[in-house]
This record gives sequence, structure tokens and C-alpha cells, in this order.
Amino acid sequence: MSEKEKVDRLMVKSVAKAFRILEVFDAEYPAMSVKQLAERCDMDRSAAQRFVHTLSQLGYLQRNEETQLIEPSVRTLDIAAHYLHAHPLVDKVRPYLLNLSKETEGSVSLTILDGLDVVYLSRLLSRNMLDTDITIGSRLPAFCTAPGLAMLSQLEEREAMTVLERSQRKAYTPNTVHEVPAIMERLAQVRRQGYALSVEEYFLSDVSIAVPVLDRRNRPRAAVSISMSRVRSMPEELEQNLSDVLIATARQLSRL
Repeated sequence: MSEKEKVDRLMVKSVAKAFRILEVFDAEYPAMSVKQLAERCDMDRSAAQRFVHTLSQLGYLQRNEETQLIEPSVRTLDIAAHYLHAHPLVDKVRPYLLNLSKETEGSVSLTILDGLDVVYLSRLLSRNMLDTDITIGSRLPAFCTAPGLAMLSQLEEREAMTVLERSQRKAYTPNTVHEVPAIMERLAQVRRQGYALSVEEYFLSDVSIAVPVLDRRNRPRAAVSISMSRVRSMPEELEQNLSDVLIATARQLSRL
């Protein structure tokens, strides 16, 4: 019996469906009827009704009193809060991010690599930074963001290639590098220089520099990054200064 078959036999499908109900809510669909939930989750209405009832009883869903639509409750944040409190880096990194924020006047972040994306675990927004709607928990594609490139550069070449090939690579802006050979060349450059630089590749008017935080096996544990508005120029001297500060910070975090 294959390992996959063993995993499938252990899978509790009803739990998977319950999480599917919670995961379909987003900015486009912040609240839905039971019928809409059933359609989006590809299940019959009766099953959707039972899952909605159960999740409501557990406190993770609620019915909006004005619209009578189903929406996530504030309790869904508890799961994220438990994760952040348990993560070994999140609490420890805050003083370092505060120092980076004061020293550079940029927006500073801690991210991790999760599959094809980077996920933001901590972020301090600069008053000089344009609002890009990035908050804790936000996901961005790894292939075209500075934190993603920084962490991908520390993976084995075949592993990094697999991530790139599975990613939905597209040009988010005219500056997005989205062809695999070109990205692999960038990863080699990032390894040589110790940091990744991304200029208006996902958001226009955004420049980001990131450095990987490594574990004991020299694998990417996280990334620290600084973002600035493109309105503020990025001369070579500033790029060097920011990368030096980030590299020093990442080395300290790698020892934690």
C-alpha cells in the first residue's frame, strides 16, 4: 500500500469539507447564503446546511442580522492567534523589526514560505509607505516577491524549480519576471549577493529587499524584508546600506 493510500484512509472527509466551508470566504465573497456556500464548495444544499449549523454552534460562523447571510465570526481569528503565539520566531523578532523600522523608515516584515506563496507573520508599516493591503496572514506569490526569492534561493535547485513550475506565473506588472530560466538566474544571483531585490513586480510603486533567515541545516526558516515606495528613489548606496542591515539582522535571527 502506498503512503498516499495510507494518508487517504486516515482522511476524515467531513473535517475536510468543514474547513472548505471556512476557506471559501474572501474579499469577493465575505458573506453568503447556504445555497451559495453549497455551490462554491461543490456539495449539496442539505450537507452545506449541516456544516453551517455545526460551525455556527462551535462559534466559527454567524448569521448577519441585517442581511441574513452566513459569515465568519471573530472566533476564526483564534486559530491564527494560536499559531502566531506558538511560532518560535514571531515574538522574538518584534524588537528586531522595530529597530529596522526606526533605522530605515521602511515597512518591515517577517514572512515564511508556504508551498508556492509567502505568508506574512509580522509587519510594521511605514508612514512613507503606500497602502498595499498587506496584513498579517496575507499571501503573495513567492516567484516575484523579494521574500519569496530570498527563501527560494536557499532551496536545492530541483526543489526551487518545482515551486516555480507549479506556480501560476504571470505578469502582475510590466516589471514582473515570470519565466522560469530567468527566475533561476535571479536565484543564483540572490545566493551570491545574500539578498533579493524586487522592483515593482507585484505592486507598482513598491521596492522590496529581503534576506533569508536560516535554520541549523541552512534551510530557509523565514525572511525579513524592507519595503519602500518607488517615489523614494533607490540609489545603489541605499540598496547596499539596507541589504547590509538586513543581512546582519537575519544572521542574528538565524542564531535564535
